[in-house]
Amino acid sequence: MNLIKKLERIGLNEKEAGVYVALLEMGDATVQQIALKTGLKRATTYIIIEGLIKKGLASILTKKKKNYYLIEHPSQLLSLLEDEKNAVEVKINLVKNLLPELEILEKLTQERTKVRFFEGLEGIRMIQKDIIRTRPKVTDSIYNLNQVVENFPPTDNDHRQIVNRLKIKSRTLVIYDPKQPVPKLPILNYGERKYLPLNKFPFHADFAIYGDKVALVAIRKKMIGLIIENSDIAQGIKSLFELAWQGAQNYQSLRGRKFKQ
Repeated sequence: MNLIKKLERIGLNEKEAGVYVALLEMGDATVQQIALKTGLKRATTYIIIEGLIKKGLASILTKKKKNYYLIEHPSQLLSLLEDEKNAVEVKINLVKNLLPELEILEKLTQERTKVRFFEGLEGIRMIQKDIIRTRPKVTDSIYNLNQVVENFPPTDNDHRQIVNRLKIKSRTLVIYDPKQPVPKLPILNYGERKYLPLNKFPFHADFAIYGDKVALVAIRKKMIGLIIENSDIAQGIKSLFELAWQGAQNYQSLRGRKFKQ
């Protein structure tokens, strides 16, 4: 890894790192000389140098009424990171002090129905993270197998594996397309799956019940999802899931060996 890439890893952007290395090699230089060395425009070079000066990494030297720029001792890089670390620690302490007040406000609105909307791949990942963060004792869910695996391929550290490691019990109704290859699913140590054919149940969504929350997701076209937090709604959807879970038993003879875990 070259020096510029290493400087990028500690927080400088590509252009800042390039100017920094150029000044190290040149000793001191004018803006024009630095621009020629780095291939940057003069105006851009000036802005970058000003940024390095504000960070304490560079300084200005006037010789014969002309401005020259030079790098401060490299130990300033460590000082910069220490300053950033201290600033983050201050923010962490502020949040810790603020949490009790925020939690009180949350409890005051706990009985209200909360609805949160999400869009896109990252939005759906936020819903997955909410399930993990809630840490329910049980999750009940229905999803279209091929669509889910296509958009969220199984990995060693995906949300399904994390839920399994947290020992959260789960019951899942898996809708599969008999005309397509069956994707491999991770083994459930604390859960159970039942399988339903897509041609009988054209289900192209995904929902999960966990605690007092219900997550509803559509991923076939535009990815959108929402979380409804209301104990009565969650219990009502859970009752419907119970009916579906019991009825799914009639289709388990269709599973065949290809679904064995």
